[in-house]
Amino acid sequence: MFEKFLKRWPLRLFLKKISWLMVAMTGILLVVLTGLSVYGNSVGDLVITIDDLTIRALALSETGKFEKSDSTTMLAAEGIKDVRDSTYAYLPEDIREGDGLKSDYENNMWFAYSFYVKNMSNVSVSYSGIFKFEQRTKGIDGAVRVMVLVDDEPPVIFARPKKDGTPEELIANGGTIKKGYRTTPITEDEIEIYAIEAAEIGLITKFTIVIWLEGWDEDCIDDIVGGQLEASVTFKINV
Repeated sequence: MFEKFLKRWPLRLFLKKISWLMVAMTGILLVVLTGLSVYGNSVGDLVITIDDLTIRALALSETGKFEKSDSTTMLAAEGIKDVRDSTYAYLPEDIREGDGLKSDYENNMWFAYSFYVKNMSNVSVSYSGIFKFEQRTKGIDGAVRVMVLVDDEPPVIFARPKKDGTPEELIANGGTIKKGYRTTPITEDEIEIYAIEAAEIGLITKFTIVIWLEGWDEDCIDDIVGGQLEASVTFKINV
């Protein structure tokens, strides 16, 4: 079975006709909503917004300085056109370093964006991040990996479970699979990807979101070409 699976790998390496309207964020009462879309040959943006109309508020920054010029309720980042499938081993070791957009525009193999969230309230707050599949076609969501990097914490990778209900995982074999990982399954259409019980006044947290199509996934086949996906990540203050 594994040999049969390996024969399909070259096919997955050349899925070049999938494009990502990567992410769109809108705010709904201290909510950061991230939308991810995969459309035919279109290219999109990552837009992050926060509604700060209450005494409890979060702010966004692409640099982390939160000066008047860059402390905002909206951020935007260009998406990727004609994204190809990839794998965890292809991601740069320093992908969390630096700020802003750092997607692979040369080979179109992953989307990555770093930004900062600051507690602008005059009290400590609890907030969480929820990832949700809003829309998907052709089973594209079965091959998607969403990696969340928070400050210097270890990466957490989320994915749809296997057909038998067990979590997706990739085991390094010292040869063709050079770097393995385990995933936290997205069993429903949404899952909590981040939570903090008490963000202190002024606390700044750096987030890096990386999204790719996993070429070793059994769902990463030609049938998903032209598939569409819309998803959201909502950072919400818990009251």
